Amino acid sequence: MATTVSAQTNGDKVSARDSVFRSVMLDEVKVTAPPKTRMKGNSMVTRVVGTDISTAGNAEDVLARIPGMMKLKGELQVIGKGAPVYYINGRKVCDLSELQSLSSHDIKNVEVIANPGAQYDAQANAVVRINTVRRRGEGFGMSVDANGDVAPSCGNERFNSTLNMNYRLKDTDFFGGVTFDAQHLNHYDTESSQTTFGSNGASFSHGGTTHLGQRYNTLRYNIGMNTMFGAEHSAGFRIERTDNLKGLTNFLMSEDVYHNAELDYHLVSETDTDADGLNSWLLNAYYNGKVCGWGIDFNIDFYTTDQTSRANTVETDKVGTAYICSESQADSRMLAMKLVASRQIWRGNLQFGVETAFARRDNVYQISEVGIADDKSDVVEDTYALFAEYGAMIPRVGMLSAGLRYEHVDFTYTNHFLPSENLLRRHDNLFPFLSFGTRVGKIDAQLSYSLKTRRPNYYLLRSNIEYNNRYTLSTGDPKLENEMHHDISLNLRYNSVGVSLQYMCMMNGIYDWTYPYDDEGRVLLKWVNFTEPIHRIGAFFNASPTFGVWSPNYTIGIQKQWLEFSLPDPREAEGTRLVCYNKPLFIFNANNAFHLPESEGGWQFEVNSELLSGGHYGNAELRNWYWNLSCSVQKYFLKDKALSVRLAMNDIFHAAYNNVRLDLGNYLLTQSHVLGQGRGVYDLQRVSLTLRYNLNLAKCKYKGTGAGKDVRERM
Repeated sequence: MATTVSAQTNGDKVSARDSVFRSVMLDEVKVTAPPKTRMKGNSMVTRVVGTDISTAGNAEDVLARIPGMMKLKGELQVIGKGAPVYYINGRKVCDLSELQSLSSHDIKNVEVIANPGAQYDAQANAVVRINTVRRRGEGFGMSVDANGDVAPSCGNERFNSTLNMNYRLKDTDFFGGVTFDAQHLNHYDTESSQTTFGSNGASFSHGGTTHLGQRYNTLRYNIGMNTMFGAEHSAGFRIERTDNLKGLTNFLMSEDVYHNAELDYHLVSETDTDADGLNSWLLNAYYNGKVCGWGIDFNIDFYTTDQTSRANTVETDKVGTAYICSESQADSRMLAMKLVASRQIWRGNLQFGVETAFARRDNVYQISEVGIADDKSDVVEDTYALFAEYGAMIPRVGMLSAGLRYEHVDFTYTNHFLPSENLLRRHDNLFPFLSFGTRVGKIDAQLSYSLKTRRPNYYLLRSNIEYNNRYTLSTGDPKLENEMHHDISLNLRYNSVGVSLQYMCMMNGIYDWTYPYDDEGRVLLKWVNFTEPIHRIGAFFNASPTFGVWSPNYTIGIQKQWLEFSLPDPREAEGTRLVCYNKPLFIFNANNAFHLPESEGGWQFEVNSELLSGGHYGNAELRNWYWNLSCSVQKYFLKDKALSVRLAMNDIFHAAYNNVRLDLGNYLLTQSHVLGQGRGVYDLQRVSLTLRYNLNLAKCKYKGTGAGKDVRERM
């Protein structure tokens, strides 16, 4: 639809039927446009340029305010679907720090796909596509970002700085950038207690405090080029390198050990880990264009990474002091290709293609502890996929899309020390997709179904036993099956109000489980496939209206699962006990943004709240209410708003954490103050300052979409 733009400049009224982007070049712009969010096929498209969201800050700030998305526990999620796969101008995002370096001013629109079709990998539960404004002109451009934040309660200091450069000459772009990340964690303290009930009637329990300190420095840089030739052809390449400059971890555990409820002794265990590897290369090359009326999109990726980690543990108990040394090495390589052809046929669009990925991973593990074996193993995985999808507009009915993806996987596991553990298996799976969208009165509706999968990462497929501490060992399982789940979703939208209803049935769920390892209180942490299916429903209501300078975005939802196990428990007369994980989770997010006009300084204020109840997720129970109240202030300076300054305070009342309990029958675990350590999140109460400066930055037109991203993530 056309957009009417009017502005008052020097007393003259200007009007045009033109793009919204043109309008933002005027000083006092009044935009009259359709609702900023609309249903399009199986996606929700939100216009950003020309709206208040365009001044949110960076892409992360924009996505937190997009209908269909929310921020929970410091992580962006598609409502009810979890973390999505991101694309920027059709290119898969491999490093999420790109979302922090992309300015909100450069975003044209955002597409949220809650149920991706057959063209996407079968592991993609949700997809978010970010399309940027096309900048014109030639010459040199540059942007500099700097962000620093601190969490006073745990001494967690983080600093991030990015330099991006771009030079455009006619139809050719040369670009490059470098990012430096530094993190220092003084202390992250938790309290935990775990009890094991042995088959001989004995019980062992130990509980106390854990103390974690870390220091990480990472350097990431990229360089590339892309060019357009002819009217409908473009090609280019991009090279990315990541260097882990420093990775030091100190873990101190102090616990009282009980045997049959009587204090036995006090255990102190301290582990120092030096991760001097985690270096990687990624090369992407692409071609995008039209050949004989067919749209062609071809990508080839090569990825390699290596990691070396050394750990030294000192344990002191009633017997004396023990010293345990271990070293692990992992080298991975991947080559992936993807070809997609598309064409308008009848009233719709046909897409079909092929995708391949060839992955190799070598593991070596050595340990000085008697009774735990060294390991040397290899994983070889070759994946071949064919897919086709067709979507057509049926007059007076709606948009109907259907697709099918076929995947064949050859998997080989070789244990060089234990040939009996060697494994060879093949997977052949079909992943259907069906979507129907229509409009009933003023309500947009979209119903979709898909079959998805989740493959275990290669680390979970190891068979060696690793030493965590005196009472905890860990391992994987090369026999893990792929997780499969059926997804059905219904999305309704009326102007700025949306409703989402979801159902999922998960088979072979991949979760961690803890088993008694011996009759001396030691346990083995292992990854398993659930023998019982998980049924999960979700219902969410979202409203994102605008009232003058106030732009609220509220989400209310409930998520409930059904999961039960009959688990071994020697305390019961029958030797087993029924354990249920059925408590629902309630979610209430309230984001409030206030944009003052330029005549009043152009300030931007935000007050946001995330509230999550206790409940069950998988085999874990969240035992308390999680609440994150945050606020921020932002302002632009200099000509063309080249400099932005943002000051934010997160988790004002220090209530954004969870206390967790695991009930696995003969094993019980409780732990306090759990956040997202796997994502480097140790305390959400922090103060941050972000500076961003743009100098004539011409937006790169790189169109590489990437291939094999899911395989890279599993490395």
